[in-house]
Amino acid sequence: MTEVYEVFMVYDLENTGERKKLEITQENLKSFLNPEQVLIIVREDLRRIFIWKGSKSPVRKRFISSKVAQQIQKELITDSRYHRCKIVSIDQGDELQEFLNAFKLESMEATEKLPDMRYIRNIERERMNEAQKLAKEKSSEGEYFSPLLEDTTDDVVMSSIRIGSSQQKGKTQLLMKPTSIKKIMGLSNEEKEQIKERILKKGVPMNYERQNLILGHSLYGAVSKVTEVLGKSVADIVWEEIKNLPKGIIELDNNKLRVYIDHNKGIVEGVEVLKKKESIEITTSKNNTESIKVNATKRRELPKIPSNKTE
Repeated sequence: MTEVYEVFMVYDLENTGERKKLEITQENLKSFLNPEQVLIIVREDLRRIFIWKGSKSPVRKRFISSKVAQQIQKELITDSRYHRCKIVSIDQGDELQEFLNAFKLESMEATEKLPDMRYIRNIERERMNEAQKLAKEKSSEGEYFSPLLEDTTDDVVMSSIRIGSSQQKGKTQLLMKPTSIKKIMGLSNEEKEQIKERILKKGVPMNYERQNLILGHSLYGAVSKVTEVLGKSVADIVWEEIKNLPKGIIELDNNKLRVYIDHNKGIVEGVEVLKKKESIEITTSKNNTESIKVNATKRRELPKIPSNKTE
């Protein structure tokens, strides 16, 4: 790519997609960080290619900057003197601490933004993929274009800013990783077991009994397992996930719901479905002419399954 090995390189980006190398040093980089420009900054010693985007830079430059950065990345790889550099996108006023530390800079406040900034500011990769999927589903209703949807490469790491929220100066915005999405969408089997055990240790209100548990996307029910111990049958009540779920909408009568919330994570861990005990008649005289109603447990018959448990 170059005749002489260089640790630091800066390229100015034109609207046409062409790049022009600037002869500057790391010490005077700050004077070139113009709000109307998009610069591609190579720090080979840090294995980074930074795309610095001014707050008032043209949409066209922002749109093509990642593609140009990937081109530079490929050119560097072909030279045995250079390593593979990760591409990191930096927005003025929302700079990653890594970028500020690399050049001993302070965050540059963005006093003015483009009116369509919500389309061209970088947001979480997962949100971009979701928007792209939605755009495809809506394609029959009309064309929708956003520069954000055009870049689908995984080589670009984006700094982020939440839409509709104010920026917090000096604080680094965190990226939402795929593992975070999985936790939002559902619970792991280990998490379900831990939550289930905590719920089952709780007592139930008077005149109610535990009917079902809802953990994540799973419904649990009580099952009676019969085990042979020294020639005698011993029944244990265990709570297992129900595989064959009923279809459609289920309406619950005479039920109480208890919702378990993890305040630290800000999520609903589970929902407990309690069933009200039914009143049954008990006769008090021999000729059955008098009777009273009392609240007693009219338990439903649990399915009995042979257990592999041995003593």
